[in-house]
Amino acid sequence: MPLVGGRELLFEAERLGYAVPGFNVSNVEMALGVIDAGEARRAPLLLQFNAGNLDHIGGLAVAAALGRTLAQRASIPIAVHLDHGTRLDRLREAAGAGFTSLMFDGSTAPFEQNVRQTREAYAIALAAEVALEAELGHVGGREPGVSTSEMVLTEPDAASRFVEATRVDALAVSVGTAHGLAGEINLDLVAALRASTRGLPLVLHGGSGVRPEQLREAVRAGIRKVNVSTEIHAAFTAAVAAAEGTDPRPALRRARAAVAEAASARIEALGAALRA
Repeated sequence: MPLVGGRELLFEAERLGYAVPGFNVSNVEMALGVIDAGEARRAPLLLQFNAGNLDHIGGLAVAAALGRTLAQRASIPIAVHLDHGTRLDRLREAAGAGFTSLMFDGSTAPFEQNVRQTREAYAIALAAEVALEAELGHVGGREPGVSTSEMVLTEPDAASRFVEATRVDALAVSVGTAHGLAGEINLDLVAALRASTRGLPLVLHGGSGVRPEQLREAVRAGIRKVNVSTEIHAAFTAAVAAAEGTDPRPALRRARAAVAEAASARIEALGAALRA
């Protein structure tokens, strides 16, 4: 299956009524683990890299090369996504390096500044022919590589004005979850945001730790992409911590399998299985 764009994955998720998982990975084994899960469940997915992951893995060029190579070898549709890009020059660099999906995060800025910068980000994505995700409201919580502040829920009226002004392909919304293993989804707010943005694909950040039944309800309400990071990082860390001996490879294989198991559970909850 060739490498695909984020817009293509969002279109199929919208057409068939599921949410595509976006897995934030920070090393080769984690990337392989989520692809193992996707192939076993026949699910499309996004390999995602935020600033903390990029610093660990060796930078944008290395992440793009790794993501693109693994995607091109896989049997399922995979997009390579820049998560929480906060600088326009970083988005340009990512597009040039071969990322097939971008996120601009101006969520901690005042509304008008977020609109202005997101419009500039949209021009970058449009020129590169890749999808652009933006964020309005602020999810909050703590995650390496993500700008944090207190949670600010997304207001439907503001979302309507933001989407009309920016023309983004997807909107990350703050509806009660947080980066890390926490949060309850405000399903009424999801439905209101879906209506106010005229059916635009909505993105849920902070998908780790959310109860599967809540995720299924959120998908029914209009969520079309869900980010997962802490859950698969925790699975990886626990497997490595149990290692014995001096050869790291057996531990890394177990960690890859642990990531695949955690990713598989999220894929099933999002309705993404058997969609590839």
